Amino acid sequence: MKIGIIGPSQSGKTTIFKVLLQSADILGDIGMFKFMDYRIEKLSDIFSSKKKVYPETAFLDIASGAGFAAKEYSKLHDVDLFICVANAFFNEDPKKGLEGYMMDIILSDLEAIQNRITKIEKERMKMKTDTESEMKLLKKCQDSLENSKLLRNIGLTKDELKLFSGFSFISLRPIIVVLNLEEGAKEDKIKLAEEYCSSIGVNCIRFFGKTEFEILELNPQERDQFSKDMGSGYNFRENMSRLICKELNLLTFFTAGDKDTTGWHLESGLSAIEAAGKIHSDIKRGFIRAEIVNYQDFVKCEGNMQKVREAGLLKIEGKEYIVKDGDMLNIRFNV
Repeated sequence: MKIGIIGPSQSGKTTIFKVLLQSADILGDIGMFKFMDYRIEKLSDIFSSKKKVYPETAFLDIASGAGFAAKEYSKLHDVDLFICVANAFFNEDPKKGLEGYMMDIILSDLEAIQNRITKIEKERMKMKTDTESEMKLLKKCQDSLENSKLLRNIGLTKDELKLFSGFSFISLRPIIVVLNLEEGAKEDKIKLAEEYCSSIGVNCIRFFGKTEFEILELNPQERDQFSKDMGSGYNFRENMSRLICKELNLLTFFTAGDKDTTGWHLESGLSAIEAAGKIHSDIKRGFIRAEIVNYQDFVKCEGNMQKVREAGLLKIEGKEYIVKDGDMLNIRFNV
C-alpha cells in the first residue's frame, strides 16, 4: 500500500510529511508511516509487552504540480490514496484555492481519458478490435469529469473498475483534504472550504502546521506527554490513521502477549483464514481454529482473560469467521 501527498507549492505538504513520519529532519521524498492506535498502547500495557508493532504503509511526497504532467502521471499508478494539502495558512480564500487544485486533478484525468479515446479510435481504423465496453465506460467518465465530478463518486461497478485497472486516474482513488491552518484562522473561511469538500464527496481534516511542527521538535517523551495532556481526539496522526483506514475500507485486528502487541490491517469483510495469512503463511496453512475476543469486551473485563471466559465473551471460530475491527485473535495451528 502506498499513500501520496499532493498539493500546490507552499501549501505545507513537507510539514505534514514530516509530522506524519515523526521526523523533523527526514531526507528524501518517501518514508514509512505508522498507523497510530491507542488500543495498541493499552494492550501493550495490559500484557507488559516488550514491543509495540503498528501497521505501516509507504508515504510519498509528490513534487508540487509534477504529478499532473504527462510524463509523471503514470508514476501515480500504484498510489492507493492521496492526501491533498490545501493552504489555509496564508490564503485568504482557501475554498477558491482548493477548487482550483481539484479542477487540476479533474482536468488531468480528463486529458488521460481523451487520449485513450483517441487511441482506441485510431486502432479501430486499423483493425477490428472489441473495445465497445471500454469506449462506453470512457465516454461515461468523460461526461462526469466535464461536469466536475470525481470518478470515485460516480458509482462505477466492480467490472467497470477492472477495465480501468491499468490506468492512473487520480480522482478514481480516495482523496483526503488536509486544511493547513494557523491558530485563530477565520472560521467562516474554513467552513466554506469544508462545505466544498463535503459537496464533492471528499473527507477533510484540519491541521495546525506551525503548532504540529513545534511539537515534532520536542523529544519523544515530551511529545507523548503533550498528546496525553491534550486528551483523546487531539492527535493528528491518530485521527489521520483512522480516516485513511475508513477510506481504504481497512479494519485493525490485534495479536498480543508479553513478547509483543501488534496491530494488523485487513480489508473489511475478510475471514479469519485471511487474517491468519497476514500474520504468517504457515499459520494460514495450518489453521485449526481462532480464539477471539473483541478489544472493547476485553477492556470491560479489565484485561483479565478469566473474566472474559466467565462472561462468555471468548469465541471459538473457524476459518470462515468474518473478522471485526478490534478483534484480538489467538490462532491455533499445526504445520
